[in-house]
Amino acid sequence: MSLAGPLGVALVSGGSGDIGAAICRALHADGWGVVVGYVSRDRAEALAGELATDDVPAKAMALDLTDPDQIRASVGDLLVAEGRVGALVLNAGWSESALFVETNEDHWRTTLQINLMGPMLVTRLCLPGMVEAGEGAIVGITSEAAKTGDAGNAVYSAGKAGLAALLRTVVREHGRDGIRANCVAPGPIDTRLLRSAFPDQETADATIEKLVRLVPMRRLGQPEEVAAAVRYLVTEGAHVAGEHLSVGGGVVM
Repeated sequence: MSLAGPLGVALVSGGSGDIGAAICRALHADGWGVVVGYVSRDRAEALAGELATDDVPAKAMALDLTDPDQIRASVGDLLVAEGRVGALVLNAGWSESALFVETNEDHWRTTLQINLMGPMLVTRLCLPGMVEAGEGAIVGITSEAAKTGDAGNAVYSAGKAGLAALLRTVVREHGRDGIRANCVAPGPIDTRLLRSAFPDQETADATIEKLVRLVPMRRLGQPEEVAAAVRYLVTEGAHVAGEHLSVGGGVVM
């Protein structure tokens, strides 16, 4: 059975996390048949089961950005089955905080593989089908760190900035073919991943309180607010290309 909804097939990497799941829900509600790319299977399959209807399918698909062979196999099988992907959301990302002088080449390789090289390979595999069809939307989820840098996250910042540059170049090369590529840069977003970065609840609350004071809107963003920006760029922004949209409550202006 085809995975295409009324608007086609949308592939979301990192689709089972808080932000990824919100993106999957938003695109599915629009009529995209959603492929939930995952590393952790159970949550992805639960989400796909929640979303799937007779008219708008949803499916979980293994997509580990650290494994190029698996990327080629999974995306290749999807393209054989469906012909093409109409919307690609490069949401998966990873960081491990450390001052740059304390990092090593293993850290660089892992960080750049997940945040740049893996997304680059997925894009390279999906792009020809979009070009042949004369349309396609790509959205990269970056970070405010891609614009400003972030002390303790130099390599992550570099990878996300590289993803933004890659997608701008895709527009320069294939905008004439109907390809729209943009980035969404979340600021501080209230996710389980953010809160799990701290050793205990007291530390989490104190650090988040300090973080909120840096945001002009004085609150953390919600995953659904990131998803709304992605949804606009994928479904409605027919003449928006090469942009890097901040969703951070004004933390970077």
